[in-house]
Amino acid sequence: MIKLRTIAGVVCALAVALLAVPPGAMADGEGNGAVGSYLFKFLGVQQLFGRGSFVPGLATLNADGTLTSVTGSDEAGPSSLFLVKNSAVHGAWFKTGPRGVGAHALYLNFDPGNGEVVSITKLRIAATFDNHFQTATGEFFMSLFVCPTFATCPDPLTTAPTVPEPLTGQPFTLQRIR
Repeated sequence: MIKLRTIAGVVCALAVALLAVPPGAMADGEGNGAVGSYLFKFLGVQQLFGRGSFVPGLATLNADGTLTSVTGSDEAGPSSLFLVKNSAVHGAWFKTGPRGVGAHALYLNFDPGNGEVVSITKLRIAATFDNHFQTATGEFFMSLFVCPTFATCPDPLTTAPTVPEPLTGQPFTLQRIR
């Protein structure tokens, strides 16, 4: 009986110790991996504004496989660069390897003058994380579905895009918010 209590006590102590280890201290392949919230930096604007410039954003990879994101170009940004205003990004993410993730997502594009939906953007995203899932680099590819009117947008899940995605993606980085 004493031996059984001792074993039970050791098992409970080990369980508490394992649960108390912070996620960043876990070895590769353990913990939640890519699940979490990140500062997103769209680096494609460096061609226009110079080295070190970026459009900031926030991205969350949820444990259920969904993702949400918003960037500085969504509600703001110079109209000479951003001809539309965007909704938040909604989509799904998936593992592509031990440190890789991919995602498919959509967001709405609005005319800044009258607020009507003018198009839908479809994203394809590929990123690779560091060994501890604290930072990532990647590319995103956009295709565009132009709406003839605000009430007659094409279905981006079943129809071909008006403007297909380019062969080369736009660069970005992620840094975990801690």
